[in-house]
Amino acid sequence: MGLLNFLTGMKKILSYEVLFYHDNKVTVNITKEVPIIPTPEYIRLWAFYQAKIIYNLGYPNNLSATMSLGSLSKIIEKDIDSNTDCFKRANLDDVVQYSDRFISPITKFDGEFFAKGSVNRSIKTHFPMQSTEQEVVYSGIAIMQYCININKNDKYALDVLTKTARNFFALYKAGMGSGISAIAQIPQAAYLDAIGALPEE
Repeated sequence: MGLLNFLTGMKKILSYEVLFYHDNKVTVNITKEVPIIPTPEYIRLWAFYQAKIIYNLGYPNNLSATMSLGSLSKIIEKDIDSNTDCFKRANLDDVVQYSDRFISPITKFDGEFFAKGSVNRSIKTHFPMQSTEQEVVYSGIAIMQYCININKNDKYALDVLTKTARNFFALYKAGMGSGISAIAQIPQAAYLDAIGALPEE
């Protein structure tokens, strides 16, 4: 455990990998760092990862960051269900497709997700030097697809994912995503509002 995690009381609950292959396939591998991870944590992982990549890409002054939000807007035009193919909805399935296989990847994004209590979450991301901005965008969509697949038999979780994603997009469109604070504030607010737990002002 790093010094910062020790001081803040954050505990690593999972590690993740986004793996890209030669044949335009991408998959996600999650390693649990605690015995049980409630399924909503995968929704929160996606939201925090999405906020982090948008910030890293240089939102609002970067085309790829804008593309990431544009892809999200297409995915959430209809409610997310167990059959949702995020890359198809985003009109990107002719470029990249999600896969469940694990072979030797050509590019790997990875990182860790941390929790403190029931509310506070944080994420670490590690991007390879040779990666492209397009792969960064696709990695966020891949984690959303993983989240759908792992929750495909849980309609409530898929509804929460839909609401979280729509809240997330609305907060960016309202102009709240331009600073570093957005990395935590937007995914936190988007998720808590989706489950009806956002404190009233």
